[in-house]
Amino acid sequence: MRWFAIFLVVMALVGCSPSSAERPTEAATAKFSTTDVAWLQLTDALHARARPMLELAPERAASRSLARLAERLGEAQETGRGRLRALLAEAGITGENPHTQHDMPGMPTAADLKALAGLREGAFDRRFAALLRAYLEQLVLVADGEQDAGGEARARELARAMAREHAGDLAELERAVAA
Repeated sequence: MRWFAIFLVVMALVGCSPSSAERPTEAATAKFSTTDVAWLQLTDALHARARPMLELAPERAASRSLARLAERLGEAQETGRGRLRALLAEAGITGENPHTQHDMPGMPTAADLKALAGLREGAFDRRFAALLRAYLEQLVLVADGEQDAGGEARARELARAMAREHAGDLAELERAVAA
């Protein structure tokens, strides 16, 4: 499973090499590995793509637990994205995140969001929970890959903290679904 996460990060880098304006400086590359940069960008992109999904829950969910979880995750994302972006800036990565426009595992697609926006109550809850579970599981998977293969200690530590947070979010999701 961990090798899959590492493979995913490497494949994302190969398919999305940054333009010269987005390449890290020589000093930054000494500290941040390509795995670090890929993890930071992928995690930021996952958060960006999940945001519209989370914003739908308070108005459409039948389960107040799911709605509260979505609201909490939306707030937590901003803090998480701030930490990710700070490390990306230190790595010398600027410009547009090349991963935000890609459909990758754990990212709700435009079609997913359109379908979800048309649902309410129980149907919304079921589809939302499935999409949220995929998102959180992918966050944990890529964070585990960073912990195993990352180079920069602060990126690995952030990955460890985020993996713990998102594992807790998954447990909260399962409780909300079971209620």
